[in-house]
Amino acid sequence: MLTLEMENITLAYGNKEVVRNITFKAMPGEMVGLVGPNGSGKSTIIKALCHVLNPKAGRILTNGNDISQLSYRDLAKTISVVPQTPVLPSAFTAFEIVLMGRNPHLGMFQYESKNDIDIAWGAMERCGVQQFADRHISELSGGEIQSVVIARALAQETEGILLDEPTANLDIGRQIEVLDLLKEECTNRHLTIIAAIHDLNLAAHYCEKLVLIKNGELYAFGSPREVITSENICNVYGPGSYVHTHPLSGLPAVLPKVSNIKDIEPCIVHGA
Repeated sequence: MLTLEMENITLAYGNKEVVRNITFKAMPGEMVGLVGPNGSGKSTIIKALCHVLNPKAGRILTNGNDISQLSYRDLAKTISVVPQTPVLPSAFTAFEIVLMGRNPHLGMFQYESKNDIDIAWGAMERCGVQQFADRHISELSGGEIQSVVIARALAQETEGILLDEPTANLDIGRQIEVLDLLKEECTNRHLTIIAAIHDLNLAAHYCEKLVLIKNGELYAFGSPREVITSENICNVYGPGSYVHTHPLSGLPAVLPKVSNIKDIEPCIVHGA
């Protein structure tokens, strides 16, 4: 099981600091959401957590050990990553991409075993992308590619998963399917999952903890009820949104103010 922690992290691109003094901890079995406006630093934090970007100050710890002390191979056995815009070889099939998730577990010049192939196929089945197995990546839509990359992360069989906008290219039905799957994996396998999520309502309903970021700084950290409040949302995103209680879950739900709402015909559901 994995505990992933940021201690007073400052991140920069060259001389420009984009994230300052971020501190939070993600525990096994928790799904932690990074939320905040566009450009607030969510993707940059994901890059630092997977050691693509080195901190200017502070430490990132995995089970109490500095992440900089891990080899990239050992880190790949511990944490898998689903980037926002994956760069994939277009000539490879979807199955070959998912099978790449087994690479950290293979020795030099070692071929995948039947067990590796079974793990990759099982990950595709869990993600509902087995029908794309023989299709080349260049033939798939953005949403289909995103699901294939999530399957690759599951095939990697790590204790932690980092995701940068995992539902960005998915329709609402597929968003729910993917987040349901991640939540199930998190709970059943006691994974530590940190995801940058644009949709506050999805973040509130799937994450145990939320990290709310404003202009590269930690504004609030806690449960969805503690973080998604009218005051916090107004101060971070600006006025014009309303925080209500979801009638079924009791969790906070954010509704944007629609300036022309009086001109919209009410939606009538027949047969309800």
